[in-house]
Amino acid sequence: MICIKCFEESHESDLEDEINDFLSKLNDDQLMDLKYSTSHFYDGENQIYSFSACVIYRINVQKKGKISSGR
Repeated sequence: MICIKCFEESHESDLEDEINDFLSKLNDDQLMDLKYSTSHFYDGENQIYSFSACVIYRINVQKKGKISSGR
């Protein structure tokens, strides 16, 4: 089964920490892809940043790896 896990943070380093923590729970062969995106906008008073990523990974329903579900 193919699953995704989405992350969003307002600071790049926080996003890195969250993703690295998640990836540490995967077996190397489970990771399929990672998509990264940034955006920003001005709310009238402040510049707002958003750093996001989507990790695409595989789980084996028959033989569970280190992570057995997308939750």
